[in-house]
Amino acid sequence: MHKLKAIMTAAMLALPAGQGTAHPHVFIDAALSLIFDDEGRLAALRIGWSYDEFYSLVMIEDAGLDADGDGTPEPDKLEAFAGKDVDWDAGFPGDVTLEREGSDVALARPVKHRAYYEEGRIITTHVRPLAEPIEVDPEAVARIYDPSFFVAYDVPTLPVIEGAEACEVTRRAADTDKAYAEYGEKLASVDMDEDPFAEVDLGDIGILFADAFEVTCAAPS
Repeated sequence: MHKLKAIMTAAMLALPAGQGTAHPHVFIDAALSLIFDDEGRLAALRIGWSYDEFYSLVMIEDAGLDADGDGTPEPDKLEAFAGKDVDWDAGFPGDVTLEREGSDVALARPVKHRAYYEEGRIITTHVRPLAEPIEVDPEAVARIYDPSFFVAYDVPTLPVIEGAEACEVTRRAADTDKAYAEYGEKLASVDMDEDPFAEVDLGDIGILFADAFEVTCAAPS
């Protein structure tokens, strides 16, 4: 269990029996930038997470970010907190995938962590370099999602391209009605009476809710 899920365990205990795993518990507005190098290759992803207000409060309390109790995290504590909103050292995968020609593209460990506080929400950013830069030919596909659907990600703004004028991103929206129907069917097959707070393994259910962002680049003239 990565740190984000561990922190939420205490909050889940306040839910009525049977509610602990019936829906996502953390809601994040995500942002994505696709960074190209000087050779026109996709080299890194810049990712931003804006946590919902409730979970932001949980993090502020758990990490002691508001020492003076004025309701606003101290800048120095936020700076020290950057990169600690999830447990990367324990192997947290980052909830982002990149594919080319149907195969996963390997990502390196995150770098350039930042943390902010705006309008009641903790916002963190980081960069995921690709293990090796790739040519986007014919396309690459990025998704931001939690396979377990414990965290629900939304990407309200279309990802942006940095460093490649000939490339563009299009959104292939998930069929959420179909996703929720399949999610409900899988939950209905789980016996919640045995342990109502157990983490339910529904496989890679989160991908059903994930928009796909298709990156294409025009061939050099």
